[in-house]
Amino acid sequence: MTTLYVNKASGTFADTLLALGVADLMRLGLARLGRLKQPLEIYDAGQSFLIQLPPAEESDLASGNRLPLLRPLSTAKQQERQAKKGRTFSKVEIFDYEAEQEKQRQLQAQLAKLPPEQRSPKARLNSSPELQQILSNGPSPELEHYKAINVMKVADTFNELVLRWENLSAEQQWFAVRLLFRLFSEPLNDVEQAQRTWEKWAKEQGLSGKAQATAVQLLNPTSGKGANAPKSNRLAVGGLESFWLLELVKFRGFMLGAAPYMLSGSKDRKTFVVLPEKVELETLRTIMQKFREICWSSTAIKQDILAALRLAQVLVNHRRNELASSQNLDPDELPPLVSITHGLDVAFYKDMGSAHAVMNVSTINLPSWLPPRLRSVAEATQIDELLEEHIAIINRIEGPQGKEGSEELELLRIYRDFLSSHDLRLFWRFAASYGPYLFRQREREKNEKRWLKQFASQGLDKLVLLESAAMETKKGTQDLKLTPILQNKGFQRIASAIREATVNAQRRRFQDSNYPYEVRYGLGQELLRKIHRRDEFMQALSEFLLHYNAETAREEEKVAQKLGRALRSEDYSQHHLRYPVTTSDIDEFTTLFDQYPCELVASMLLSYGYARWGKAAESSQSEEDTEAAAAQSPQA
Repeated sequence: MTTLYVNKASGTFADTLLALGVADLMRLGLARLGRLKQPLEIYDAGQSFLIQLPPAEESDLASGNRLPLLRPLSTAKQQERQAKKGRTFSKVEIFDYEAEQEKQRQLQAQLAKLPPEQRSPKARLNSSPELQQILSNGPSPELEHYKAINVMKVADTFNELVLRWENLSAEQQWFAVRLLFRLFSEPLNDVEQAQRTWEKWAKEQGLSGKAQATAVQLLNPTSGKGANAPKSNRLAVGGLESFWLLELVKFRGFMLGAAPYMLSGSKDRKTFVVLPEKVELETLRTIMQKFREICWSSTAIKQDILAALRLAQVLVNHRRNELASSQNLDPDELPPLVSITHGLDVAFYKDMGSAHAVMNVSTINLPSWLPPRLRSVAEATQIDELLEEHIAIINRIEGPQGKEGSEELELLRIYRDFLSSHDLRLFWRFAASYGPYLFRQREREKNEKRWLKQFASQGLDKLVLLESAAMETKKGTQDLKLTPILQNKGFQRIASAIREATVNAQRRRFQDSNYPYEVRYGLGQELLRKIHRRDEFMQALSEFLLHYNAETAREEEKVAQKLGRALRSEDYSQHHLRYPVTTSDIDEFTTLFDQYPCELVASMLLSYGYARWGKAAESSQSEEDTEAAAAQSPQA
């Protein structure tokens, strides 16, 4: 094997794009030479990305065949600009921007005729032959990349680089490939020496053009105007420049490993770039293609969350397909999911009117509870269902007209922090806050079919088990196992009482105006305010249980008098009676505070209290799930 080293010079996703671009260029070159006998592999080695190639020498990289890397962006404006420079697109294959946009409009019209469930991201993840046929007639998969190039106003720089490459002869292109091969064959990349070599050779060849090109913010998020001034002594500071071949291959890496978006409801933009751990290049290409198919544009915070969840969903589906394709496959022989990628680098570009400015650079991790290994198709399906549940819930957290208010933003921030920190306690805080939010939103919505989705208790149980399994793999962890909380009978019965007094009561009152029990609208908010102090929380909880048991006893008495006898167990289900919470339930529940923090126990109690319970409730959510999935739409 031959190893190339791509140093992490910037500490941003520019390094990743360069590594992916170099790897893809070498793949293309070796394929043209008929020497691509095995897949290329790329992995993160800390200070550098390593690219594993089939055995190759610099002298081998020569051919009379040209290497087309990218298509120039062709718009009416770009054609006019090129004409002024005495150039045309007539001799190269172009990306016809207007024609691709028209294909996008036609595709949207075709998809609008399909049932909602066939227009959802889930349908694209497991696309039927009919849907695949419709999608195959759509625009180029690179349309969103070219949109970003056009909207971010770097089309001039992009086309300059692409046309410069296209104007090289085949022999000159292969010299550039050998130069990059030599540059990255050394553990320390001497870019300045490579640039000097190019300048000397280009002069001998009579080639025009500078050896450097502008390092645009689309590819280099920290190299924009003013971002690298050593001292703020003026308002206008030019952007950085870089060796033009490096910027060219970064654009190649951009097409492979990036997912650019315009955020819903604004002209702001975000770009997500995959963080490879150790993966074959073609596997990574397939994963990113599917990721872009199912992760659609959303609002700023929601986009981060959905990107992490959708990437996890693609990885799980990829592994499920691997397991299903061979019955003799040993799951332990497959690499862990997180060894493919551990997340995404993100750059947020704020629309400033005349241009976009980088406002934030961050990293979004995969969910910490994602199991490293999936040992069966059934297990992969369970994880996919859990991810789909979270996606459906996150999608529906929005205010009137789809705009997020302060309450929605706070909920989404908590969930995003949970993803980034790998701290399950933040999830319980989110779920505890989501329950009362869902409760209030449902009260405003008169159509039961449009009600927000509840968490399922089975899903919460699965999350606890997954997190517990993840903790067991960590050496020296001080985290407490959460399973004993769920097994506590007092916890179960008090959570059931909260559920009966809130979401279940709300549903039954909606269906029957004569429902005898009170709907406790302010319960969730009252308990949330007290979760930090044990005494205050137990006082508020005890007051609720006092009224709950009193109301329960009154209804029991009414039914007993009507029947003229003592109640039997079957009478409770037949007459929709509730079970009281006993003193022993409360005593058993309070023992949890001796082992766990009050905030954790209280948050989990509220999370389960507002969750769906049992299989009977699942069917009532099916229409809700479909609508949540269909509510998304591809970028315009």
